[in-house]
Amino acid sequence: MFGCAQPTSLAKRTITTATVIVPPPPSVLRPIGSNRKVALSAGEAGTLNWPAPQAVRAVSPLPETIQAWVLDFETGSPFEIIDVQRDVFASQIRTDIMHRAVTYERNMKRQGTHSSRNRSQVRGSTRKIQPQKGLGKARHGSNRAPQFVGGGKAHGPVPRSHATELQRKVWLMALRSVLSIKYAQDQLAIVDNMAIKSHKSGDLMRYLKTNGWAPLGTTKRAASVMLLPFMDPDPEAESADELVDLELASRNVRGVSLMAANNAEVYEILRHDYLIIDRKALDLLQSILKPM
Repeated sequence: MFGCAQPTSLAKRTITTATVIVPPPPSVLRPIGSNRKVALSAGEAGTLNWPAPQAVRAVSPLPETIQAWVLDFETGSPFEIIDVQRDVFASQIRTDIMHRAVTYERNMKRQGTHSSRNRSQVRGSTRKIQPQKGLGKARHGSNRAPQFVGGGKAHGPVPRSHATELQRKVWLMALRSVLSIKYAQDQLAIVDNMAIKSHKSGDLMRYLKTNGWAPLGTTKRAASVMLLPFMDPDPEAESADELVDLELASRNVRGVSLMAANNAEVYEILRHDYLIIDRKALDLLQSILKPM
């Protein structure tokens, strides 16, 4: 036979097996981190009284609060230093979330009253304006078709709502971001009270120029200030009459806007250079924007 030659005699092979010594199981078990001994007879390994796993949570080394000045609204003099929540006024700045919030708010303000007339709504006859055949021209029916002057609009705008949806937590994150931007750029001012004693616009402008929130001199640049006090929604409340003069004085000042703190908007805060809030508005914003 061709190929490998078969051996004439088979050699005996001796296989040596190694002996593995298994230690006996311990008589008692001691769970990790516990001094209590559990006997093996207490149950299977999965039912032993092991300590419950502890949830691991990252702890920020930064303090929970940051400091801010409280100013006098009329004179601009420092009143005191208070602690404000870091999660509200020094949170992570998300420009993408602010863009979504601004788009949402501006879509809500669109009127959506645009309209046009289609061929069934314009004035004109429905008769066929020319014979179907024999003229050597294109076929036409009614003169109210879109290709004729005075005809209807094809696929024109119709009255509709432009409102979009946005999750409330996303909008609150955008509001925290814009407040953090104003605080970081030194454009956020906390005043003790916004109640003024005069309803004249000139007095309000003098207060704004004293604090440095409005340009000085006869410059053509208008002020850009957002007043965000706490305004009681109940018109019969006693605190509702405190800001009547401020509301009257701010109507005739270009670039100065007045809005209640419970109606704060991301877009309105962003489009103004300075944001002025009072103590009550500060407490309201911190209670609403405090992350869970």
